[in-house]
Amino acid sequence: MADQTDPQHSDEPEGGAEQTPAPAAVPAQSGKKAERTSPRPDVSYTPVSNGMDYLVSVFQHLTEGEKPPGARDLKYTVLHLQAATEVLLKARLAQEHFSLIFQNPAEATYATWESGKFKSCGTLDAFDRLRDIARLDFDVNDRKRIKEPGESRNALQHYGLTYSAYAIESRAARVLDFLITFIHQHLIPGLDPAEAQGVENDMDSFRLQLKGIETLVRQRMNNLRSDLAKVADVTVKCPDCDQWALVAYDGRDEGPSCLFCHQVWPNDPGSAAANYAWIVLGLDEHSTFQDGGDPPVVGCPECGVGALVTEAVTAASQPGVTPLCFSCGTVFQKLIDCEGGCGTVLDIAPDGESIPMCSNCIEIRYARF
Repeated sequence: MADQTDPQHSDEPEGGAEQTPAPAAVPAQSGKKAERTSPRPDVSYTPVSNGMDYLVSVFQHLTEGEKPPGARDLKYTVLHLQAATEVLLKARLAQEHFSLIFQNPAEATYATWESGKFKSCGTLDAFDRLRDIARLDFDVNDRKRIKEPGESRNALQHYGLTYSAYAIESRAARVLDFLITFIHQHLIPGLDPAEAQGVENDMDSFRLQLKGIETLVRQRMNNLRSDLAKVADVTVKCPDCDQWALVAYDGRDEGPSCLFCHQVWPNDPGSAAANYAWIVLGLDEHSTFQDGGDPPVVGCPECGVGALVTEAVTAASQPGVTPLCFSCGTVFQKLIDCEGGCGTVLDIAPDGESIPMCSNCIEIRYARF
């Protein structure tokens, strides 16, 4: 089976690019001259060996270069991690049926498949088809993990990327953990014995190297443990590095900031709250509005800033939810919606004495009296 994707060089934000035709055949030469054997080997990779080679590169850039990895090493970590994820997911998808690799499986033919001249599905589409059609047992967070390197790769390729080195290492460790499990459980069993043995040999090395990367992440979090313990009630999971280190409010004017990856939202708590709600909680205002739900980020009754995440999960409250304002750091115990229907949330309990409406709605309703 030929390798159908080259995600590193694709101009598509998701999925394989339209394949280019093979070069035209060179006309046969006269029989008077003997053909010369090329002194260089052909470039030949199966999809699996191609994906594994990308993984080798990822580990090399993370562990074998300068310590800690520099900007160039981290750039190729992002590019090659996305490439490895896409190629290996599609290699497993092809084990199910070659047509599932096509962007539109209904248009698949075996001749087109063999030629490699077709548009393939995206990485997330491949993941969804493996879960929904091949019925692979993926963890609920796996899809989010593999989505992140794709977004970073697209940013890097198309309009540039400025990102925390710590965040890249942390995210890479999580994606690599997923891939190593995926390869072992779902990809190797469908390979022929020779290719399976080659992959297993690489996996032994990968497991050791991943352990070292994860140890560095844990050590950094351990170094932050005492500082984070003091602010556990206003600390949530960071949308950039996925560590429990984003302090929504610490009494200073810097804005929400992550102690692990040093991401800061200076003077913009609303954006920090929206990023957290969308990336970590999977909530965004447009989707919740379509579904008839309440917006995930609302105006805070305490400070008035639109930075209150009503379903936040803090280090102190997990796994339970607690309303948290990313602007003033107030943690609310009980909020109610204004009965005037304006969408404002109120920090009052319906005790029979307080009017469960905001001042504006009270003024409008009782103005005639």
